[in-house]
Amino acid sequence: MKRLLLFLLVILSATASVRAAENAKTTSVTFYHTSDQHEHSAPMAQIAGFVEAQKKQQPNVLLVDTGDWFNKGDLTDLNTRGEAMAAMLGACKYDAVIPGNHDYSFGTKRLAKLIDTHSLPLVAANCRWPEDIKPQQAVPSRIFKLEGVTVGIIGTATTIFGQRTDKLLEILPIDESLRDVVTKLDEQVDVIVLLTHVGLEADRKLAVALPRVDVIFGGHNHKRFAKLDFNAETQTVIQHSGCFGQHIGELTLTLDGGKIVDRKVRLLNVTAEMPLSAAVEAVHAKYVPKPPVEEQPSPAVQEPVENR
Repeated sequence: MKRLLLFLLVILSATASVRAAENAKTTSVTFYHTSDQHEHSAPMAQIAGFVEAQKKQQPNVLLVDTGDWFNKGDLTDLNTRGEAMAAMLGACKYDAVIPGNHDYSFGTKRLAKLIDTHSLPLVAANCRWPEDIKPQQAVPSRIFKLEGVTVGIIGTATTIFGQRTDKLLEILPIDESLRDVVTKLDEQVDVIVLLTHVGLEADRKLAVALPRVDVIFGGHNHKRFAKLDFNAETQTVIQHSGCFGQHIGELTLTLDGGKIVDRKVRLLNVTAEMPLSAAVEAVHAKYVPKPPVEEQPSPAVQEPVENR
């Protein structure tokens, strides 16, 4: 009996040691963030192509967008009521997206249809959809179990209603409706990310109201940060990445034993040198075909002139 007990103690001790070693392992996760693209289609193949390349090089990469997909850009003139932009967003393979105030402009039913038709991974914890039009893709949050780290992303529907055309979508105050969601996620994940479209000042208030949130990716007022915006008291990073697809925000978190020990940010310029996503290019060509190349007339053949 003593030998059996000793054997079990050895096994339990070894198991505990393995778990402790796993928990103590240093790992990292990198987020790429866009916002306020407003139907500017030209940079989207570069954005998707760049992130596709990053995902091939490292396992823990997530791509998110914080809304205002529609209105103002080159796709707007096509009058597809969001169809062209939603198709391109779907081809970009975002991991999580939220609606901005301009995304209400075609109505709740249209928004719901575009979300499901193009498999947009919408997260929004502060809203209630009518049962007859609720998108299957719309959920309060998403959990990503990556290598050595689990990330929970909570989304919000913006409480800015300037472009709203109906009231079918019931939208609740963000901080009040998210507290229970944050508490539940806290038991399941290492990192909690919040996606918002309410502007920088509101994000700073949310960081205080929801201190367990590690990262807030925001949008709306087209701000962009090239340096770390960090609330040392709440340990919250806030990042905004500009507009019109001109930049990609990058945030890398390093974790040790499941705790964040380092935070690094960059603001990347979207350039023609970035690799292109073939899938996004194909969708773009469907809606914005390249103009035909005009054939140049052949130069006239001149008869040789004799020297006289």
